[in-house]
Amino acid sequence: MRQSMTESFFRLARRFRKAESGATVTVFAFSAVVLICLGGAVVDYGRLTKAHTALQAATDSAALAAARLPSKDTAAMRTAANNFFAANTASINGHTIEITNFTFQATTGTVTVETSGVLDTTLMSIAGFRTMGFSAKSAAVKEVTGTVEMALVLDNTWSMSESAGGSDSKITVLKSAAKKLVETVLSEGGTNVRIGIVPFADYVNVGMGNRSEAWLSVPADSTKTEDTSTPRICVEKTTKQVCTRGSPATCTRAGKDGVRETYDCTPQTCTQQTVAPYQSCSGGPSTRTTVNKWFGCVYSRKTGNLRLNDSDPTTPYPGVMGSSQTCLKPIIPLTSDRATLTSAIDGLITNIGNYKPSTYIPAGLIWGVNVLSPTAPFSEGRAYDAANRMPRKALVLMTDGANTMYFRNSDGSHQDKRNNGDVTTANLDTTKLCDYAKSKNIEVYTVAFAVTDVAAKTMLQGCATDAAHYYDATNAAALAAAFQAIGQSLTSLRLSQ
Repeated sequence: MRQSMTESFFRLARRFRKAESGATVTVFAFSAVVLICLGGAVVDYGRLTKAHTALQAATDSAALAAARLPSKDTAAMRTAANNFFAANTASINGHTIEITNFTFQATTGTVTVETSGVLDTTLMSIAGFRTMGFSAKSAAVKEVTGTVEMALVLDNTWSMSESAGGSDSKITVLKSAAKKLVETVLSEGGTNVRIGIVPFADYVNVGMGNRSEAWLSVPADSTKTEDTSTPRICVEKTTKQVCTRGSPATCTRAGKDGVRETYDCTPQTCTQQTVAPYQSCSGGPSTRTTVNKWFGCVYSRKTGNLRLNDSDPTTPYPGVMGSSQTCLKPIIPLTSDRATLTSAIDGLITNIGNYKPSTYIPAGLIWGVNVLSPTAPFSEGRAYDAANRMPRKALVLMTDGANTMYFRNSDGSHQDKRNNGDVTTANLDTTKLCDYAKSKNIEVYTVAFAVTDVAAKTMLQGCATDAAHYYDATNAAALAAAFQAIGQSLTSLRLSQ
């Protein structure tokens, strides 16, 4: 448009140069003024458009800056908006650029910012238009408005002790990513966001402090000493087995939870050799002491399908009794305490002595649901919201492998798989638990960390709320990126206008 008007002006100028009548001169004079004004309008309109675009961007940024504050204090948010607006409008061509209106609607978490500015015209001033006003409006919605409840269901099985591809183990990489996720969500939502942590392996640890709760059925600890004496019998022998070792050799095999382990496989040759007569005795007095204690571990509920939902909080979970602990660190119920959450993540482990747990994902999932549920056990969660907004509940499941255990209905225990059918059953239970969580409108995120089993990855994809909630993290960097993306998804601010 600007070029066509310029060309028209020059065509008229050429005609004026050839014309000789006074009328032509007069017409041209008036036309020139009009064309100059039109050209000035084009130039000034371009400047106005540029200034308005910059003002809108600054207004959007100011609204987001205010909404990002954990505080709901209007004065504090207004100050944040002012500071951000001032820093982003210094280069705008104009004056009297300011925030004209600022409001915060607590019920919806909406921050609204209105701004304006004045632009001095150039050529348009010939026609008497010396200034032009421009304005912008933006509204940002706090996604974190005191309604986010998140359960981190984290794989702590023995396979997490393996290398993540570098010098760090998988559990070390997980700790770093999980702490950053917690930091992101709490920084945006402050004390109004609550997070729970569910470390899982073959079982979960619900915390020994809950022993007397009605949702648990735990027998009393006991110590039993038995007399195991047998008659002492001695016989005379004249031979003894003597073994000689060959060249040292080390072999590898699939150990607990699929972790490769090394062992001494040096060959040896054994023969019976004649020796001086000697007595070999067996039996005699002896006792055996059996300690039966509870360490916080629980089986699955075996009544009907209660292992797959939290529909009947009156049916208790049976405690696992034994002489040693067969579950890892205890669950952390929903809390906003940053120190508690960080300490719990730092304390995650993959074994206790010789206890190296296998993988049973349903154990983690049901307790992730229990942590978010408003009913016992762990009734810190608020009531479910059909729209999943007040509160917004999210469950993040991270695992590095496939199910290697199955549910035994006779006692609710989890046993090492006997065949592929057992794995299929455990995978089906995993899917059913994910479906149950989604039926409560819980947002389900799944993260497959270095998972190579095709069936397991398919299961995890189906468990997620949708494709955008599934992450295939093939290495440490990808796991960190997945957790960062989840944090941003839960705390992202959005412009509503």
